Amino acid sequence: MTRGGPGLFEAVTGHFANGAAVDDFDAATQTFLSVQDNIQRILNSRRYGLAHLPDYGLDDLSEIYRHLPSSAHKLRGAIETTLLKYEPRLASIEIDIEDTEPGMLLSFTMNCYLCQAGLVRFGTHFTLDGQTRLTMLKADHDRD
Repeated sequence: MTRGGPGLFEAVTGHFANGAAVDDFDAATQTFLSVQDNIQRILNSRRYGLAHLPDYGLDDLSEIYRHLPSSAHKLRGAIETTLLKYEPRLASIEIDIEDTEPGMLLSFTMNCYLCQAGLVRFGTHFTLDGQTRLTMLKADHDRD
């Protein structure tokens, strides 16, 4: 049986980060959107920003950006390690470096295998303003 639905943050607020109401989606889609929101929060956070979780988020990206394209592999490893630790719904993740989209510094595709909900694929883009943006490319629900 597949269990799904919003995370605690979305359940309390009643909406996702993009403003969409939680109740507008089925349980599986709620899970995918909740994971997307959480991953985006993690990737837009910097280490040592939370005293009680000093390894939450990514290191300062200026060093990564300064040494592109060779540093993209280092960032890919940091993303994988951090997301597997702080997004408990992830069973595994595969990250591919992609051609950089116009207006972006770096682009990845993340194939996220969720423990109970299936596969979701995100386009992940690091922007010139220092933010990370995710777009859902594909979501496949597990079927019993």
